Amino acid sequence: MLMPLDIQKKEFRHVLRGYSQDEVHAFLDQVAKEFENLIRENQELKEKVAQTEQNVARYQEIEEAIKNAMVMAQKNTDELKQNAEKEAQLLLEQTRVEADQLANEAKREAAERLHEAEKQLAVMTTEYEQIKQKARIFKTRLKSFLELQIKLIDQAGEFPAGEDLNLEDLQEAVAKNDVTLGA
Repeated sequence: MLMPLDIQKKEFRHVLRGYSQDEVHAFLDQVAKEFENLIRENQELKEKVAQTEQNVARYQEIEEAIKNAMVMAQKNTDELKQNAEKEAQLLLEQTRVEADQLANEAKREAAERLHEAEKQLAVMTTEYEQIKQKARIFKTRLKSFLELQIKLIDQAGEFPAGEDLNLEDLQEAVAKNDVTLGA
């Protein structure tokens, strides 16, 4: 590669009727300076290109990292969504099972209470019938007793006046009339 120093040190042979040495040297100095500026500019541009390539490489790495992060975020989002859906399904199923259990328990308890109420109703009905039967018996006995009392009152005129009635006379009167109290 040609360097500015090479241009400045270049020696030309002397020929008759050649170019003016001063002009040639002045021109060579000017070319060397321009060439030196171009080399420096070229070096600066190479450094800028290298820096730009580094920046591009770094930006590409960042872009790749961002893409990976986005893919991971999407994957995580999908997994979270799937997990949430699975958890919701599981919770829904669990709720259904619990609701069925509660319904079955309520039905069982209602059936038990109904059965217990039916048993109590049967006992109460039996007791009611027994009480009715006892009331009929009591009513019949009371009626018989009252009828006897009425007969005795009606027959009171048949006893001799002034005589005290004693138990034996009363029993005899009852025996005559054939009236008995139920036991």
